[in-house]
Amino acid sequence: MKVKDKLIGARIPAVLKEEVGKYCITHGIKMSFFVTQAVKDKLLEVLEDEDDIKTVSERLKDSEFATAKEFDEYLTRRGIKL
Repeated sequence: MKVKDKLIGARIPAVLKEEVGKYCITHGIKMSFFVTQAVKDKLLEVLEDEDDIKTVSERLKDSEFATAKEFDEYLTRRGIKL
């Protein structure tokens, strides 16, 4: 069974669209493929971050795992903001 594609609309700065367009032309890929991959990659990253936060939050309940300060430092290193 073939998965149907859906059209989404998003406004982005014109200069960013031009940069993406140039990149796609020089690398021989379609913009829709590039955008789809970017959305997939970002979604995976966000879901992994949420899973990490959930896991570490659960482990913080065990005082032998890490202190709240250590957890905050870990999140800062990962570039995650709560």
